[in-house]
Amino acid sequence: MRSYPIFLLALVAFLFVACEKDTLKTTDNDDFQQYMNEADQKLAEADALLAQDLYVSERTPGVLPAGSVDGLAEAIEEVGPFGTVLVESGMHYETGTVKITFPVKIIGEYGAIIQSTTAPNADFPYTLDPAIYLDHAKQVQIEGLHFVPDLATGQGGTAILVSNSDRAYIRDNDFTAYFQAVLVHASDFVRIHYNRAEGLYTEGFDNFNSWGFSVMSGKSAYLRGNVAEDFSAGYFVSDENGILYKNTSTGGLQGFFHCTYPEGIIQLPDETPIKAELSARNWQVISNTAQDASTGYLVIDGANNCKLINNKAINNSVYDFEFAGPTDRYGVLIPTSFENYFLTGGRDVTVKDCGVDNIIRGGKLVDNTQDPCI
Repeated sequence: MRSYPIFLLALVAFLFVACEKDTLKTTDNDDFQQYMNEADQKLAEADALLAQDLYVSERTPGVLPAGSVDGLAEAIEEVGPFGTVLVESGMHYETGTVKITFPVKIIGEYGAIIQSTTAPNADFPYTLDPAIYLDHAKQVQIEGLHFVPDLATGQGGTAILVSNSDRAYIRDNDFTAYFQAVLVHASDFVRIHYNRAEGLYTEGFDNFNSWGFSVMSGKSAYLRGNVAEDFSAGYFVSDENGILYKNTSTGGLQGFFHCTYPEGIIQLPDETPIKAELSARNWQVISNTAQDASTGYLVIDGANNCKLINNKAINNSVYDFEFAGPTDRYGVLIPTSFENYFLTGGRDVTVKDCGVDNIIRGGKLVDNTQDPCI
């Protein structure tokens, strides 16, 4: 009988611990559902805004026939603002940058290929050499094209440069052997959906500027369902209020890079410097996949208030997720990440947290005493 109170106390203690664990688990589940609901709402709002931005032209589209040589710019001029250019299936050759300065829709038939002679260069600062350049042109749509480099070089520069061109819509294009697929500068509400890009990282182009899809500056960008393979970073983002949803990155150093792009490293074709207006702030990073990189997701250089929810990380060699503190790893001291939120189910991913006031729910935390922050 004397053992009964001891047994009862042990039972109460066990039930208390079990309830505590259930409460924590329930809290995580509640947080997960809350943030997924918020993400669904933001996605719905972004989709609705995109639908409002799309224009419908009643004019007959202009046609760029297969085998054209330097014909795209002329076709755009012929259809004029809010016109449509239908790019026929087959090869189209462009020997220089095609600049677009007004709203236009460019739609490729299945098998429409743009072969451009623009190529990466060794300049410092790096000077962009785009195949298509959106320059102060709102609501441009580019869809269904396959960009390939000149056979003589086998290397493409920047396929599409979006600069000071709000509400651009880049959808369902292929980019093969390009240093950069799509780069966004000073353009708000840009939509980049369901594109596929193959880079040059393993071909020796392991330069910091080798990205698949990048937002240097521009608010409320929305990247959805894209695939980037073999870039230094599959996705590089700065500025605020963007969405990364169901994108995939394979290979390279980083899959998803949240940062503040510095001035003095890259410039527009007219040598105007590019820089981030803000660090990556308030990005919604939902249900993406980073695989076979060094670090799957890197949050660094003042990036803050980003929410990384339900993302996958597979076979990354250093960390799956890293929230960096103050660091000089790039040669200059850059500030810490702070007040970001990470949530995933289970402990099958590694998380390195050296930042300030980041909230980490799930994953396996790296022991910073054994693996110090740098």
